[in-house]
Parts: sequence; structure tokens; C-alpha cells
Amino acid sequence: MRPRKIIAMVMTFLMMLSLLPSLVFAAAAPEGELGGQLKIKGTAAVGSELSADYEKVTPEGLTDDYVTFSWSRKVGDQLTEVGTEKTYKLVDEDLGNKIELKITGKTEMGITGELKVNTVEIVATPEEAPEEATELREEGQEAAPAEEAPVQEIAAEDTPAEGSQTDENTQPAQDVAEDTQTEEVIDIGADEPTDSSADVMQPADGQDTENSADNSQSEITTDDSVINIGTEGYLEVPENGQAEAANQGASAESPAKQEPVYTAEIVTENTAEDGTAVLDFGTVNAGFTQENANSSMTKNVTVKNTGNSTLNFKEISPEHFMVKDLGSLAAGESVDAWVMPREGTAVGEYSDTITYETEEGVKVSFIAKLTVAEQKQDDTNTDQQPAEKPAAPETTPEVTPEVTPEVTPEVTPEVTPEVTPEVTPEVTPEVTPEVTPEVTPEVTPEVTPEVTPEVTPEVTPEVTPEITPAPSFTTDISEVKFDSKEAGYKEAPAAVTINVSNTGNVKLTGIAVSVSGNEFTVSAPSASELEANANQSVSFTVAPAVGLAAGTYTQTVSIKTDQTDYLNIPVSFTVTEAAAKLTAVGKVSDISLANGVEKSAAGLQLPSTVKITTNKGDMNASVKWDVKGSAYNQNSTEAQKFSVKGTVALPDGVTNPDNLSLVVSVNVTVSRGSIVSDAGNNSITGISSDGNYTTETKITFTAVGAGMDIENPIKGDVRYQPLNWEVLEARSWDGAPYSATFRMGKNGNYTLTVTYNQQQFDGSNWVNTGTQDTKQVNFTVNAAPNQTLTPAADKTDANQKNAVKTGDNTPILPFVIILIVAIVLIAGILVYRNKKK
Repeated sequence: MRPRKIIAMVMTFLMMLSLLPSLVFAAAAPEGELGGQLKIKGTAAVGSELSADYEKVTPEGLTDDYVTFSWSRKVGDQLTEVGTEKTYKLVDEDLGNKIELKITGKTEMGITGELKVNTVEIVATPEEAPEEATELREEGQEAAPAEEAPVQEIAAEDTPAEGSQTDENTQPAQDVAEDTQTEEVIDIGADEPTDSSADVMQPADGQDTENSADNSQSEITTDDSVINIGTEGYLEVPENGQAEAANQGASAESPAKQEPVYTAEIVTENTAEDGTAVLDFGTVNAGFTQENANSSMTKNVTVKNTGNSTLNFKEISPEHFMVKDLGSLAAGESVDAWVMPREGTAVGEYSDTITYETEEGVKVSFIAKLTVAEQKQDDTNTDQQPAEKPAAPETTPEVTPEVTPEVTPEVTPEVTPEVTPEVTPEVTPEVTPEVTPEVTPEVTPEVTPEVTPEVTPEVTPEVTPEITPAPSFTTDISEVKFDSKEAGYKEAPAAVTINVSNTGNVKLTGIAVSVSGNEFTVSAPSASELEANANQSVSFTVAPAVGLAAGTYTQTVSIKTDQTDYLNIPVSFTVTEAAAKLTAVGKVSDISLANGVEKSAAGLQLPSTVKITTNKGDMNASVKWDVKGSAYNQNSTEAQKFSVKGTVALPDGVTNPDNLSLVVSVNVTVSRGSIVSDAGNNSITGISSDGNYTTETKITFTAVGAGMDIENPIKGDVRYQPLNWEVLEARSWDGAPYSATFRMGKNGNYTLTVTYNQQQFDGSNWVNTGTQDTKQVNFTVNAAPNQTLTPAADKTDANQKNAVKTGDNTPILPFVIILIVAIVLIAGILVYRNKKK
């Protein structure tokens, strides 16, 4: 085999060995604090499913296993947790509200911190929803970082000069785009190479540092993102300008999970001694119907949800009353429910406890009272009174058959008990019915001469009153009042039957009935004759005519017989004006107000009336607004959008036969006032005084300016824009992101100082006011435990660096040496071949 081929094989083997680190080193697991941009995917409409999108959340490589999820319904400033999965399906209760998503890092997985984001307001249908479900500005988040690019190495002497800083009064009105800003990884305070004349930076005044001896030889160290060869003071600049493992600062504490509260109350016109609500319907006549019932037959109770969660009421059906079923009732919402007695309720007194019950176990009750009385009828007839019947003679039936043949005509019917003593004593006991057969032949000759002259004058006066006729009759109803009807009625009230009874001692004939006008009709009597003392009656009916105009009609029904005068019965019927029928309830226009108005109907400029449409034209109806139940926060300076619900009260004479909803709603927008940010809210995140930092640690910090998250600024808004930072040397920012990454080359105590410019929005641009604020963080840097020592001293080298830990402890130095040897051999072969040619 030729030497060249052998050399080529050796070189190939060496090159393959040099590439092993990229194949065997484990990929870095995500670790650090949550940052970047959290979004929500999906359509902001009821019935749609939302999901967490943390594609641009740092650290990179984040999966579902590293965080927990919390979905909350946001009503005003109140949050109610509704889900803990990665996805959440929107329900009816979300309509008109926003949904907040919070992800929290699992500390056991090496992830800390949390991020929050809100959706836009949830709408009813996907067609109404905007294309982007995420709210324009995510709460508590900085702008999304770009992906990190390889770090460049710049010598320490290339540090910008003081004159390169941007003048504080000429700051740009708009922040520089994130993808055009670079961020430096700076090694500060390391010993310079022996051939450099640059001075070494020292710690803050009065603080000690450990100085390493000059390193006379080139030193080679490697890093996943930095390679330093023979230099100690340098800058590392990622192309995308993003800080590595940027600390976004402690997120605001998430509100405590609110436990659901299910309570309700019921209000009526009266209350019992024990506090129970009472509805008293009073007394009604038996046989009442809803059609002929007056307004007192329908009453209302008010049911209010006094908890913080929706109540779902079950259907109920009381025995003696009809009630309105409530359905669902949102937190703080109230509803008026009608109650009325059931038709056909029997005579009696009722005091029923009616209970509304919800699926959540809430019960609210009230007592409904009702008395059903028998319908009284007046059977007296004041026009005629029946004549007394004459008393019949006591002995007439017994004596008549025996005496008739022998006594004169005058005596035959009138033999009374008074006559008996004047007959001879022998005759008296034989007059009884038992002796009749034997007395007849013996009495005849003796009675004739003796009785005739004495009996005649005494009996005659008693016969006359017994034959006097006394005709009379009565009715079972003395007055008829028909239930009212509304003008335009097509069917008359049910006819009333009147019964006539004979109360006299003679037969009644020629019974006739008539009415005094055309507004009522009567039927012919069921018979024209009625026997005296008969257990029967003659009947007829009376009813109002159809199609009468509005008004009250009173007439007389007259009853007459051949033997009596007229008996009059008054009848009456009322036709009311036709009521206006509700056909539509108008909408209320949106309202826009300045911030801070009073939380009242007047303060929010809510209209006192709303237009309604009826079959008789448009009208104005009063409306009662539930301002207390709205989400408006009078003390907030932020812009607010919320709705206020109201209940329409129909004017007198307007009915709602189709049960149209009387609930109206108005959308109110309250613009925010000027935001004057407090300098006390300026902060530095990502670095702390108790942090554990070594000379190998890349420290990433972020300057957070108060008010820098103001969206859509208005005139008068004030914010603080980060201007520059300093650790031994000063560096400036031209725009967002206001982050930087640095490494300290020596151990010691240091101070990071950040300066902020106060700016005010003049209506078009942010303008510097000339006021500045500074924030500082003191921190300590220790020597790395595995730092390479210089030959001249046993002190640690402040500039020593190791590769980023990836979880793989394979030594990389042998592979680097092999790579260098391979490069030298290749170069030697090339030189050898050139010389040979």
C-alpha cells in the first residue's frame, strides 16, 4: 500500500475522532426562569377550544412536562379558575368576559417563574370573533425575544468610548425593533495578556480583588458559545440581542383561587314573623278562571343569586299554585317570577310553602296564601211573598161520609169539633171511624130535628178564607254580573241559567221572560206552566251579545205569569278597552364616558326609559338598571368595558301575551385617565445581592422601566425608559430590549447601576423631562472551583471559562488536541507535496 494512502486513512480517522463531541454531547435540558412571549391559540367564541402556545417562551425546549396550567374567567378584577389542562373549552358563562391563562414553572424540573396572558373579550359565535384570540399586550410579559445566535468575540479594547453614548435628551420617540438590537456578553475585570498595554478594570472603590500573575503563554478554552484563544478581556455579542436565560423578574402573585359560593334570597310584598316571605292572594269565589281573574290573581316574587357562581334552578309544580320556572341565574342577577292560583282549586283555605331548589343544593322558599269561598246566591224574592195556607178542619174527613145524606147542605162540609158537645152524650163516642157502620142507622132520626137550627149560624164564617188563592214564585238568582271582556272579543261569556219555582197555592200559567235591551239575550222558558207545591222548576238562560263596544251595560230581565206581576232581575256586563300588546323591546345605544364617574345610573348616564313597540305604536317604558351588579370599578384608572343589565316595566294598558324578554343591556366604555408611573417601580431583574456567581457565570439582567408597558399612550402619560448601565464601565442602550449579559473575570464585590430617563407623552411622542432615576444591585463574584491556575501563582484565574453544562461529563480537551494534530498533519502534507513538485 502506498504511503500516501496510509496517510490519507490516518487523517480520515483523526478527522472522525474530532467530530465525536458534536455526536455524543447531550442536548442541553431547558432550565431557568420563564420568559419570552406566551400566547393563546383558538377562536374567542363560545363553544371553541383554546390552547396554550409557548413556542416563543424561554428557556427553549420547553414542553408540557415543565409547567402547570391555570385558566381563569376574568370578570372585572375578579378571577375564577375554570381549568387546569393545556386546553380549555369556552362555555356560555364566558360570554362578554376575558379568559386568563397562567403557566407556572415546575421547580422540580428546573423551571421557575410564571407567565400570564389574556384573551380578547369572548363573543357568541366564531363569525364575530377576531382572528387573534390573544389580547394585544400580554399581561406581565416583555416583548418576545428573538432566537439566540452564536456569540462573537471582541477584544476588550474594542469597548465603545464614552463619546459613543446616546445623548439622554435625544432618545428616539419609538423603541428600536427587537430584531435590530444586539446584546453583549462582556467579560469585565480580567487580567490582560502580557502583550497588551490596556489597563485592568478594578472593582468598586474600597473593594479588594485577587490579581492573577501574567500568563505568558497562550491559553485555549472552549465553550458551547464562546472560544477564547489567548485573550482575557473581550465582549461576546449575540446577533439577535437577546439575553441568555434572561430573568424577567418575579411575576406578580396570582390571585388565590376563589371557592364557589352558592346562595340566593327571595323577596315578596310581606314577611311572616319568622322572616319567611309571604304572598297573600286574599279570597276568591269558587269556579274562578284565569281569564276572568282580576290583577290581584297574579303576584310576583323576586329571586336573587347572592353568591359568586351561576345557579341552575329545577322545575317545580306546586299543587294549588302555578309559578314561573327560573332556569339559570348568574351571580348577582335577580329575576321577578309570577305566581297565580290554579284553576279548579276546591273551596278551602290554603297556606302552601313553595320552594325553589337548584342543582347546586340551594333552596329558597315563600308562603302562598289563598281562600276559596263558595259562591253565595240570594234566594229571597222581595217583590212577592207566598200567602199562608189556611188550616184545614181536623174532623172533616172522618165525619163527611156519614152525615151527608141526613144533614142539610150547609152542615155537610163544616162539621167541626165544637159541634160535638151539642150532640147527645150517646152519640159522641160513636162518631169515631171505628163505629161508623153502626152509627149510621141510629143517628139519622135523632140528629135531623135537633142539630139543624143550632149548627148553621156557627159554621158559615169559617168556610170563606179557605178558598182564597195566593199565587207567587221565586228565582234562585237575584242578580247576574258577567265577567268583563276586552273590546274585540269573539265569544260571549258563558250563559247563566235562572230557575223559577212556584211558591204559591195555585197553578202558574203563561210563564214568559223578556229583557229590556238588545245587549243581552234570553232563551224561552223550559215550560209555560208550573203546578203549586210541585218539586220542580222552570228554567231559562241569559247571556250578553257578541261584539259590544267598550263600556258597561246594565239591563233588566223580567219574568211574568198569568197569575202574577213582573219579577225583575238586574244583569250587567263590562267591555274594557283593548290593551296594547308588546311586540318588541328596543336596544340601548352604547355609552362612552371619562374615567372615574360615580357608579350609579346617573353617573354612568344610563337612560331612564327605553323604547318599546306595541300593536298600537311605539311607547316609552321605564327601566330599572342593575348598576351594582356591573363590573365597573370606580377607583380604577384603567380603561374599562362592561355591560349593565336592566329590567323594563311595561306602562299601564300594555300586555305581554308572547312573554317577550323584558331584560335589556347597554355596553359602557370608560376611557382611562393619564398614567403617571412611579419611579419606585423601576427595577433590575435577573441579578440579586444574594446570588451565587462565579468567574464562570454569565450574568444576564434586565432593566424594567416603570410604565414601559403602557399601550396606546395618551397625553400626560409618564414612564421611565432605561438609558444605560455600569459595572466598572458604563454602557448604553439604544432601545428595547433593555437587557445585557456579562461575566466578571475576577472574584470580588461589585455594583451594577442602571440609569432611567423620565419621559412624558405629549400626544404624539415620548419626550424626556430631564428627570432621571437610578437603581443599584450589589453582588459578589467568587472564583470558580475548577478554574485553571496560572503558572506564576496559585490564585485562580479570573478569566477561566468552562463549557456550558449539558448533563454529559465527557472530557472535550482530548478531542480538541486530536483536531489540532490533524490540522497540522494536513498542512505538513500540503507543504511536502508542493516542495516535491
